[in-house]
Amino acid sequence: MALVRITVMLIIGIFIYFKLFEHRLIFYPESTIAGVPGIPYEEISFKALDGTDLNAWLIPFEGSPRIFVVSHGNAGNIGDRWAMGEYLHNEFQSTVFMYDYRGYGRSQGQPTESGLYSDLRGATRYVRSRGFAAEHIYLVGQSLGTAVTLDVASQEQVAGILLEAPFPSVSALARAYTFSVPFDYFWTSRFDSLSKLRSIRVPVAVVHGTKDPLIPFALGQQVFDAAHEPKRLFAVEAEIHEGALMALGLERTGELRRFLFREQ
Repeated sequence: MALVRITVMLIIGIFIYFKLFEHRLIFYPESTIAGVPGIPYEEISFKALDGTDLNAWLIPFEGSPRIFVVSHGNAGNIGDRWAMGEYLHNEFQSTVFMYDYRGYGRSQGQPTESGLYSDLRGATRYVRSRGFAAEHIYLVGQSLGTAVTLDVASQEQVAGILLEAPFPSVSALARAYTFSVPFDYFWTSRFDSLSKLRSIRVPVAVVHGTKDPLIPFALGQQVFDAAHEPKRLFAVEAEIHEGALMALGLERTGELRRFLFREQ
């Protein structure tokens, strides 16, 4: 009986821990900007839909009507992803808008699920104010940013979606780490991507490392399977998380570009 009581108390304690430290388990913001693009860029201050002050970089590509809006993963900030901005700019010959969520980098506020959705909605509103039409706005999500991307894409018109290392929901991801034990049951954060995919009809590209050390490839496969056509899955045979996109290589990057832009 004593062992049973200890086991029950341990399980209850773990549930309480997951509840109390929910945000610390999901969000890992960093305020220091570690790097910047090596090509011309403009530092931007803009507002989330709820008015929170946010920071971003706009990397212009003269002569292109297209823009890629990048929602990054749950750790660090845009300073850790300057190479991603250069890659999208050069390989897709498009303007790139990289922003930090609230509480990340130089952006104000504290991160929450609804707050991150508001941040991306503010970003799309801002790029439209800069003259980019909805039919030329592409949303890029990395890891946690894939859930943010899909939420906004389910409610706003965009040209296409690029997801790097997506997952069906924070619940599915948590249970992949806890042997299906529902320690996340009392979490308020859901990041439920599967429910958002039902209303998305634009091209969806999924890029995922087959040996991703953080988000199992099988979870990305679930997201891909739930998406409507047109869709394409680009599996990268590597132990890689964020960075799978840049590891595609020239030929497959060209294939991805043609798919997103609907080129023959």
